[in-house]
Amino acid sequence: MIYRVAAFASTLSASAFHSPHYISQGCRSVLFRQRACIGDTIKRIPTITLSMSSTSGPSFCEKCGTPTQLQIPEGDERERHVCGDPSCGHIAYQNPKVVVGAIATYQDKVLLCQRNIEPCKGKWGYCQGFLELGETSRQGAARETWEKAGVTVDPSKLELLAIYNLAGMQVQLIYRVELENDTFEAGHESSDVKFVSWDEIPWEDLAFATVEWGLAHARDMKDVATPAVQERTKLITEDGKWEVEEG
Repeated sequence: MIYRVAAFASTLSASAFHSPHYISQGCRSVLFRQRACIGDTIKRIPTITLSMSSTSGPSFCEKCGTPTQLQIPEGDERERHVCGDPSCGHIAYQNPKVVVGAIATYQDKVLLCQRNIEPCKGKWGYCQGFLELGETSRQGAARETWEKAGVTVDPSKLELLAIYNLAGMQVQLIYRVELENDTFEAGHESSDVKFVSWDEIPWEDLAFATVEWGLAHARDMKDVATPAVQERTKLITEDGKWEVEEG
């Protein structure tokens, strides 16, 4: 099944949380009112994705501080930020960010956090954030759960639930975990934290489309011992809109 998402790339927010270095999916309430379009064909337009990613590189060389130039290095096929000093020539490669998250449950209730930061401040979601250097995806999801909700999670108990690819800009790895108790404490990036039943999830007040996907899939898999991993990919079309497909 393919979904057409009526959202223009020019309206995207600066990040999924607070990093200024790349463009993200944007706030669900603004960008992701979905309509099913059965049978649509997705057009992959590499130049659009490349343009969005190439302009987000550093203005100065990370090694010597010389201003960079946007050019296609010899032997490459896309624009990079290259040091303007030929004696240095350092190339700054820009790669997709990795977002990790955990949908935590306790006795058939799910843990939700209200965002205390932009974008989508005041909206709800599960614990998630950017993967840090030196940690595995499970360690990162466990850390985010602690930072956002004050909940300790054993990384080894996290089960992969979903993989979301956002037009070469983000890769999201979402896990699920059953908690041993319902103790929590809101972190500085959360204005509120609470456990709700699946029927009490504020579907119209969630932060991002991917949050809605993850929670819906977690609900569908809650009685399944080994969850099926949901995969979805969002691409930007020729007219600047998102197309979303399964897989």
